[in-house]
Amino acid sequence: MYDRILIPTDGSNAAEKGVEHGIELASRYDAVVDTLYVIDERLYNTPALSSTEAIFEKLEADGETAMDLVAERAAEAGVEVATHVVRGLPHERIVEFADEHDDLIVMGKRGRGDVSPPHIGSVTDRVFRTASVPVFPV
Repeated sequence: MYDRILIPTDGSNAAEKGVEHGIELASRYDAVVDTLYVIDERLYNTPALSSTEAIFEKLEADGETAMDLVAERAAEAGVEVATHVVRGLPHERIVEFADEHDDLIVMGKRGRGDVSPPHIGSVTDRVFRTASVPVFPV
């Protein structure tokens, strides 16, 4: 049913549910997982910061750590995984990536943002409303 599944994550505990479910689906359908960590440039790209690039390097290292954890879990489940760390507007980069590569997006209902259950986070909501592939919020 699915050949490639995108699992975006921000590395938060809330996003972990999407990771777990996405890997489970990939295992069930023998699909490849793409996992994506998006660094929101709007939060850090200000002229007032003289060390902007150093901040981005630290954020990219955090993204790589989050991707390594997903890759490890996928490997334990026998699922092939490709990891990606990119910069941009999170919902736009997720949708763009999925449009080019994937059949399904599986993601947590919320990430790091301050959203209480049962509400859906703003990134997940925007992905859900704009993606051309099915979105499974968990």
